Amino acid sequence: MSLDIPSPILVFGDVYVSKNHIISAKKKYSNIQWVTKNASDDSLDDIEMEAYCPSWNDSDKIILIQDLPNRKNVREFLVKLASSCPSYTKLIIWDSNGHIKNDKETGKIEKTWIEFVDSFKKIKGSKTLNNGEELNEKTEKNNGDCSAFISKCFAKHGKAIDNKEIKLLISIVGYDRGMLGSDIEKMCLTCPDKVTSQFIIDNAFPVTEEAILYKLGNSVDEGNYENILNMMDKFLASGMNSNVMAEVFIKKARWQMIVAYLWSQGLSWFDIPNKLMEMGKFPSSIWHNQEIELYRKKSESEALQDKDSIKTYLNRKEGIPIKYFKIADKEETKAKSKKKNAETMPMYFMASQTVDFVKNIISRNGHIPNDELKKKVIKRSIYVYNFMQDKLAEIRYGNSPLQNAQEMAYVLAYVNLDNF
Repeated sequence: MSLDIPSPILVFGDVYVSKNHIISAKKKYSNIQWVTKNASDDSLDDIEMEAYCPSWNDSDKIILIQDLPNRKNVREFLVKLASSCPSYTKLIIWDSNGHIKNDKETGKIEKTWIEFVDSFKKIKGSKTLNNGEELNEKTEKNNGDCSAFISKCFAKHGKAIDNKEIKLLISIVGYDRGMLGSDIEKMCLTCPDKVTSQFIIDNAFPVTEEAILYKLGNSVDEGNYENILNMMDKFLASGMNSNVMAEVFIKKARWQMIVAYLWSQGLSWFDIPNKLMEMGKFPSSIWHNQEIELYRKKSESEALQDKDSIKTYLNRKEGIPIKYFKIADKEETKAKSKKKNAETMPMYFMASQTVDFVKNIISRNGHIPNDELKKKVIKRSIYVYNFMQDKLAEIRYGNSPLQNAQEMAYVLAYVNLDNF
């Protein structure tokens, strides 16, 4: 029986997508003999012998060669085998180790492997499946590939998701297609037709460090001490350092203190989230200019994010002499790129949650006169923030890290205004 499958086939690119192609092929041709060979461990003679050896019933068979090593002699062997393979053997070569990838500068396949790919394409009847680069921050910024992938996965189940929820999902799960696809499959079993940020926080599996802030911070905003402790236990059990959790609590206390101050100064609850979203962004003279509309702040600041634009802005608009700037070399740039930017509120709904938390604290003490209430709200926020700092120091000294972290969580969520 002759198979309606092209041969030879070269599969490379994103490992998750490539693997799915292989799985689909195995399902489609499940009644055909499959033989898998490892190009790193199996000898080339053994692979060649298998390719030329007919099956016991003279039917066609499929040989999958994977785990390609980065060796010239193996590449030459595979091209030769693919060119002369008998008709009863269908050949699939899969770069499961991800050696075939694009050069960062040219955007084309790296020189080491381009000759192999070009030689393969010249083989009569061959087919090449390039499944693209693995998703990462760069490909998302340039092409929006990750967002498109996430939207497509949800749409396949009849669900819709907006851009801000997509960004939130990426920040929690990361860019790996396999992790994203698996998580989306699970979420689609119970998610609403329009996926919400809250649903993602509650159900997405945390992989990235930012997820700690979302998951743990969300439990603090809910004010359920038992949930906070359960979340802490999960992170500690997975090897998370208690210092990281303490830093999450300090950030939460800092944002609560800002909300308390803005409210005490007369800003409405409705306007405070927008104010929080403007903090920590460059340049501050634009973001904190009350005479500029929000849409103008966004557009004007977006034009000032590259190195040259920042230097020009600081010199011409802020009056900083040009002599204070220098062009950093590559090593300095790499080192500086690892430094964290100013702290910002990642998502609008998180700003709203922080505001709601402070509102709930006040609602528990509604009997206090307004002027006195404002003073108590400020005193509470300062006390909580100082308490967080002291406990972080204790944790870093190695003094009962779990107990101190638990005390931080309790004070952050439960201290009332009556104490001030």
